Amino acid sequence: MFSLYKISLLLFLCSFFLCYVLTPLARKLALKFNILDTPSERKIHQSLIPRFGGIALFLSFCVTLTLLYLIISFHFLTIGKPFLFSFNEVKLFWLKTALYLIGATLIVFIGILDDIKNIDFRLKLLGQTLAAAIVILGGSELSLTPWGFLNTLLSFLWIIGLTNSFNLLDNMNGLSGGIAAITIFFLITISYFFKFYLLTVFLTISLGCLIGFLPYNFPKAKIFLGDAGSLFIGYSLAVYSSWLFTYLSQYHFSSFQIFPGIVLLLSIPLVDTLTVISIRLKNHKPIYIGDMNHLSHQLVRGGFSTTGAVSILFISSFLMGSLGLFFVL
Repeated sequence: MFSLYKISLLLFLCSFFLCYVLTPLARKLALKFNILDTPSERKIHQSLIPRFGGIALFLSFCVTLTLLYLIISFHFLTIGKPFLFSFNEVKLFWLKTALYLIGATLIVFIGILDDIKNIDFRLKLLGQTLAAAIVILGGSELSLTPWGFLNTLLSFLWIIGLTNSFNLLDNMNGLSGGIAAITIFFLITISYFFKFYLLTVFLTISLGCLIGFLPYNFPKAKIFLGDAGSLFIGYSLAVYSSWLFTYLSQYHFSSFQIFPGIVLLLSIPLVDTLTVISIRLKNHKPIYIGDMNHLSHQLVRGGFSTTGAVSILFISSFLMGSLGLFFVL
């Protein structure tokens, strides 16, 4: 009745169309309630830009994911066997999915609060820690060492770190969303190659949402992702990568083979975060206060246009992702 290709195409088109339609509505909502990103000395843009793009992204993802669940349920009821399940822990996977959605909803809620009115960074960190705890306690963690406590700690750092990395990376038009789309493309390649079909379609939904949003954000920005969008992207990629890590471990891959490959896929946001943190610490400034020392800003100071700087980082992300495939495939 269904095939992986047909359902992937359907979900991609659905998520793309929904986000493409909902993003202008989110923009109107932001304009109506004056939820705008104001120009400052720490920002590139020179005019007020709505910052509610994350709502369109999240709603599009949730609606399309519901469609996936309905398709799978219908197939199970009519055919009598699971569809797209490539391993035995079916119920566990959907439990992990439910916990991920709870955590993602919390992340988006915190992001919306910050978009409406800048909130204390400690409250944001508390929300991110809670969201990370929800999925880690549900089994979504990186088993990198023989010691459970250390694995839990590393998983917290991975999820919170990546969540904030994509938030920090969202400093130029299209940068965070574009890097996320490139990363997801490689994650789709890996998950499909190893027959992790459920994650493949999850990632396809995310890719459709991002591509549906990007025309409004790059090269000219009519709307920003906002914290709700960039935090949601980072959190999702952190959780997806932990799922992929766990699945690949079932193939008896060494952690020292899998993890470097995944890190390479996500190297641009990670390097960008480490760069700005090191510069802020060197200058004795709080790491949570924004500045103009991101990789993209340094490229602009080197003579590139903002579009050129973003394009260079896109190409770099693609090259690093290609290198990451050699560690995993």
